[in-house]
Amino acid sequence: MEIGQVIGATTLRGFRFVIKEGMEEYVKRDEFVSVKEAVTGNDILGIIKEITISNELLPDEFGRDLRLGDIVLNEGEYPVPTVKILGYEHENGLELPRYGIKPGSPVRLANDEILKRILKQDEDKAAFIGTISTRERVPVYVSINDIISRHCAVLAMTGAGKSYTVGVLIEELLKKKGSVVVFDPHGEYKNIKFNDSTTKVYGVKGEHRIKIETTSLRIGDFSNLIPDITDPQRDLLDEIINNLASKFYEKYDLGIIRKILSLIYDAKDGKEIISDELPETSIKELSKRVGLSTIGALMRRIDRLSRMGIFEMEGTPLEEIVSGNQLTVIDLSDADERLSETIIAAISRKIFESRKLYVKDGEGSSRIPTFLIIEEAHNFAPKSMEDRRILSKSILKKIAREGRKFGVGLCIVSQRPNKLDADILSQCNTQIIMKIVNPSDQEYIRQSVESVTEDVVRDLPSLSRGEAIISGSAIRLSVPVKIRERTTSVGGEDIDIVGEWRKNSNNLQTG
Repeated sequence: MEIGQVIGATTLRGFRFVIKEGMEEYVKRDEFVSVKEAVTGNDILGIIKEITISNELLPDEFGRDLRLGDIVLNEGEYPVPTVKILGYEHENGLELPRYGIKPGSPVRLANDEILKRILKQDEDKAAFIGTISTRERVPVYVSINDIISRHCAVLAMTGAGKSYTVGVLIEELLKKKGSVVVFDPHGEYKNIKFNDSTTKVYGVKGEHRIKIETTSLRIGDFSNLIPDITDPQRDLLDEIINNLASKFYEKYDLGIIRKILSLIYDAKDGKEIISDELPETSIKELSKRVGLSTIGALMRRIDRLSRMGIFEMEGTPLEEIVSGNQLTVIDLSDADERLSETIIAAISRKIFESRKLYVKDGEGSSRIPTFLIIEEAHNFAPKSMEDRRILSKSILKKIAREGRKFGVGLCIVSQRPNKLDADILSQCNTQIIMKIVNPSDQEYIRQSVESVTEDVVRDLPSLSRGEAIISGSAIRLSVPVKIRERTTSVGGEDIDIVGEWRKNSNNLQTG
């Protein structure tokens, strides 16, 4: 369908055109058009990025001084769309033209079939995310292998629909019998249920509590969990873990650490030491270096950790957390930030190291590649750590750098992109970006992500709820997408404040 003609100067990057009478309804932002290349006759695909309304009888510079209400502007007034050239079809993608476009060339709406061919993916290895915003007949698929092996980021301001979009992605991965682990700070995913897949939910309270193997914790983990630990207490705990517990116990828990501390306390207090497992000389040597108050204070802090019921001799088996055709939700809504960081670090580290061992040496039971989704990622992998070291950041950086080799994918989800670690963001080679109006967030994305162009950044504030721009390695053409409807339950929805007020008022009146 011909909708206009090229006018003015053209470049290999873009052109402008005027709209044929009666075709205005077909010309809108993000619509795809085509025009013939002058020499080869190839169909050049472009996308409308701007529409300027011009009036040659009323130049802009005179408008401020005229009473516009007295003037008829219809004569000589016309809209001028500006088109960004995407390229012409070449083998498996698009190639920029080498020859120009003649002014006066007809401009046509791009055929749906052209867009379908360009966006085509192997559906057995692809996720159906939605449709092109301006073409609901054109489905948009992303490559699952690229999403996982090269990582991805879902970025949006609050309320734009990022968690909804992550839910769509989870649905698609489980259709392929995948293994997905979500670290969920707000409990938005715990109610997702599938007909043909398993959902397991672990929390930090109650019957289905996540268990972390104490032996896997390092001194940095303990320091993070015990923010009020002093340097002498930290040094004593480090000594116990590295020189006593790990040497004399194949596995240990907080009870054993507490037992060793009691022995050190007794030795310091001059009491007789009775222990078949630990050498008396080591206990007495340690007791000489610290005071009773240091030992007693550390014992109380270890007791505090024990009461959480999370750090045990045996952790939740990895086979239960990571399994084919399974979504595992780690519900952190009842955990404070330090406990959340520790759980994310411990589980991510265990998954990564186990996969690494399996891929390199064929040992262990981690046969399943796994996709880790980190909600509120700016809290767990921040750009800067001015106040304190964020425990989870180092393992997430390691997975972002090396996870591809071992089948551990990473998806970072954030409403504050400019607070994310730049190295981790740059390693996410596919971006699903929804509405963002904060200029500092927009600029940070542009600087940190190679595939995000100035055009993409400019479009972010104008996206509607449920719309996203997808770019990067998992898709062949960066396009605005209307995210498809989910088939599973939705969490994290906004509260109907007025409705709650009315309900409360009605209850008071009837009560």
